[in-house]
Amino acid sequence: MKLGIITYYWPPAGGPGVQRWLKLSKYLAREGVELYVVTVDAEKATYPLRDDGLLEDVAANITVCRTGTSEKFGAYKKVTGKKSVPFSGFSGEDEKVSLLQKLARFVRGNFFVPDARKGWNTHAFEAAAALVRSENIRHWITTSPPHSTQLVGLKLKKQFGVHWTADFRDPWTDIYYYRKFYPTLLTRWYERGLERKVFTTCDELISVSPSWSDLYEQKGGLEKGSVHTLTNGFDPEDFGALTPQRPAKFTLLYAGTLAAQYPCAELVAALNMLDFEMNLRIVGSWDGHSRRALEAVNDHVNVTFEEYVPKAQLNQRLLDCHLMLFLLPNVASATGHVPGKLFDYLGAGNPILGLGPVAGDAAQIITRASAGVVFDYKELEAIASYVRGMREEGAPRTDPTTVRAYARDFQAQRLLKEILRP
Repeated sequence: MKLGIITYYWPPAGGPGVQRWLKLSKYLAREGVELYVVTVDAEKATYPLRDDGLLEDVAANITVCRTGTSEKFGAYKKVTGKKSVPFSGFSGEDEKVSLLQKLARFVRGNFFVPDARKGWNTHAFEAAAALVRSENIRHWITTSPPHSTQLVGLKLKKQFGVHWTADFRDPWTDIYYYRKFYPTLLTRWYERGLERKVFTTCDELISVSPSWSDLYEQKGGLEKGSVHTLTNGFDPEDFGALTPQRPAKFTLLYAGTLAAQYPCAELVAALNMLDFEMNLRIVGSWDGHSRRALEAVNDHVNVTFEEYVPKAQLNQRLLDCHLMLFLLPNVASATGHVPGKLFDYLGAGNPILGLGPVAGDAAQIITRASAGVVFDYKELEAIASYVRGMREEGAPRTDPTTVRAYARDFQAQRLLKEILRP
């Protein structure tokens, strides 16, 4: 089978957005799939993060076609005075957002629809079209964000009649920070129209959680069960050669994004109920509001902040703790929010302390895997009691057989048999 993948994020891009198809393609290639990846030239791209070490994970028999791009992030940097592009959820911003930053958000949200990376579309389509003609690739996957990438698949479907699978790692107009771009009524109407057109035109539609699959079916007027749920996952080979080295002091670790909607204040209130010394390590990106909330923790908790580290180093950090912290933003869409870091947590095997919807998709995954406990944001005493219990019990590690369904090799086989159907 020949399969084309169109993705903006590909090594040396870093961060969570690159992991899904980098890892799935690695195992699809081992299943005999002939893979072609259309992505942006790394020297012309606007990545929030870069991780050159991920290049080692690209299977040798994958053909990678890099293209130019015509993006406008230079204008964003001039308007905001920022040297880098924004993180998802604006997690890298200060607590007080300046007027210029708000203006930049408005411009981005209303004049670069669906996103500021749509300048890559022409280049991506031309590269993909050339592969259709030269290699007769009839199966294509587009993955987003950036959601503008889905419009490349839409055009391929219209012009060549290819079999098109649209993969959504995050919701489009229902992402929790969508309104932070200040979209006008006209913009929302137009963008929802694009979203619906993608939902109803693609041959296969994939989401990363059951709740979001239901949402897409409702928004697209699709039959119940027609949207495939393929969660994110973990690569067993990321952890196979590593050895856990827990520190002497009880350590709680959080890896990933923190923005204003995350329950940092509630976490601190629970930790302040404890009476023993411990470490709280934050690795990733955060906004000013979250950092200020976390720094309000009492002196018995030593809190440290570490900006993004390469994936290989992060894997070791996930092993080198007693308890892993999983936070979901306190927003309506959190029920279906199942970020990629959850599965790296499962792969690392330390127990998980979660704060979020107790009936949400992420909570169900953690419960089914016997990998930890998720508490409601306001269950402060129960949260504190769980942390205390983990310290007293030695934080027993998760049975690896309970998380097998989320391993990337297993998921690649399922993708090939149930969704792509060559």
